[in-house]
Amino acid sequence: MSERPCGRSPGAVVLGVLLMLSWSGSGSALGQVNPDDPSEETPSNPAQEIPAAESEPEGASPSEKEPERRIFKRIGPQPMTPEQREEAERLRKVAAKYGTDPTAIVGRIQLTSQYLDLTQGANATVSTVRVDLPFRKDFLLRMEMPFLRTSDPNNLGMSSHRGASDLSVTAGWRAYNTPEYALLVGAVSTFPTAAQDTLGLGKYTVGPAIATARFLPRLESFLIGLLAYQTSVGGDPSRKDVSLFNVTAQVNSFWGQRWWTIVQSVWQVDFERSAKSSMVMEFEGGRNLIGRFGAYIRPGVGIYGRDVPGAYIWNIEVGVRYMFPSF
Repeated sequence: MSERPCGRSPGAVVLGVLLMLSWSGSGSALGQVNPDDPSEETPSNPAQEIPAAESEPEGASPSEKEPERRIFKRIGPQPMTPEQREEAERLRKVAAKYGTDPTAIVGRIQLTSQYLDLTQGANATVSTVRVDLPFRKDFLLRMEMPFLRTSDPNNLGMSSHRGASDLSVTAGWRAYNTPEYALLVGAVSTFPTAAQDTLGLGKYTVGPAIATARFLPRLESFLIGLLAYQTSVGGDPSRKDVSLFNVTAQVNSFWGQRWWTIVQSVWQVDFERSAKSSMVMEFEGGRNLIGRFGAYIRPGVGIYGRDVPGAYIWNIEVGVRYMFPSF
């Protein structure tokens, strides 16, 4: 399958839109004055009430600047009414309870199983145990232990492998939190705990991770972005080095009293393989079962780069989780 140029891939467009929306969301939370909030007062100095004329570069006509202003008016910081902020706060609590907000500091015990249909007739099954431990309301420690089974009919020596894969540990800090916008930063590491060489990377890896969640008043949903980068820092010298960049953009919506949906795209770039990229699209439907228990199903399809490690032709994942509050 022919690869699209990395500079014009759909993933690059997703990344650009995600970064603009996340930045504009933080600007709204940090610096936007709400005209409906009585606690916000306008300047009393008449000199401050009259904005200074903006300097424009020579040769720039008003017709050239008008389209740019309309664009930033739409994606820039937007004022929110008290009712919208109240609804955002309510949905943030719902998302934390259901386990769909990556910026929420909540505990989790989760079991998932995923089937992946790969290229050249191969397939894999990944079963993962995940535990999130929150503390002090703004810190989170996450551990994920996957168990992998692979089947490759083209490998005549041993067509099937199974066993434990690499342990992943993430430490996060919620650096900013309002009902309409939240930001979590952290670091993710993996350890070469795989039972066999074919089941893991064979390397120690480390890298930054960022999660953002912005409330969308018109949709009563959240726009969520996840960025992560991993690079190898040691391990088996005979194994290939690791340099992976991953971006996830998703819209998280809620339906009725117990249901939620997530539509997401995942874009990955492997810099150790000539910066080859891949993209998959996934849809998740979930339901709160009882109390803090929930279950979901998530099918997905590969858009391009299906032969790149970490991508697939199609997959389906099911999971159950139990959520508990911060200590």
